[in-house]
Amino acid sequence: MNDKLDQHADLFGVDGCKAGWFVAKQCGRSGTIATDVIARFADLLDWTRANAIVAVDMPIGLSSNGTRTCDTLARKMLGRPRASSVFSPPARAALAASDYEEACALNHAACAKRISIQAFHIRNKIAEVDDVVRTRAGAAARVFEVHPELSFMHLRMEEGGPSHGLRESKAHAPGFALRHALLVQCFGSAIDTALAARKSAQASRDDVLDAFAVLWSARRIASGKAFRLPEAIEHDAAGVPMTIHC
Repeated sequence: MNDKLDQHADLFGVDGCKAGWFVAKQCGRSGTIATDVIARFADLLDWTRANAIVAVDMPIGLSSNGTRTCDTLARKMLGRPRASSVFSPPARAALAASDYEEACALNHAACAKRISIQAFHIRNKIAEVDDVVRTRAGAAARVFEVHPELSFMHLRMEEGGPSHGLRESKAHAPGFALRHALLVQCFGSAIDTALAARKSAQASRDDVLDAFAVLWSARRIASGKAFRLPEAIEHDAAGVPMTIHC
């Protein structure tokens, strides 16, 4: 279990989207929930309070051998078919690649592995978060990696559901409806307000759901109810924690 943090901190659930980052914020003082889209991850920390808890659906901490224990444990916990939603991030050296083949070559040189096309497509966002947690004072203590499918899994478990990932894909109507229903139980009308206000050119419906799922985990981090994978925190070569929270 994580140590209890400030229960009155502002909470942020953040998911990458077309226009940058979709943000669901819960005010620590009033509990009010609002959403926004920001262009750069660094902009978020520019306007958060110093004790804010930022939970983000993005790999944090980049293994030098291409394998992170947290990813292995998350796949095992989710089971099939949701385990496939957890992919290994690239080595730090591959983040600057201009095309996929270059990224694979740089990654192979660093850890004898190519990278997935999914990892390549979000390399710039991985690099944004990596830069913040490595260079901003105090950022590593308040920016937490969260995987939304683990959040959805544990949301359902709290309702007596099974201890494995949701079988239904959020890309299809039944899976979207299931995730939406779980979030409505936690956030009420705020989720529908956010979906109605969403601009399709900026973010997808899935981005909205994932940001709110990650916000739910931010609540657990603040209250000390969250767990981490692995329990014993591992660090990459730059000293950045490689830990998924839920």
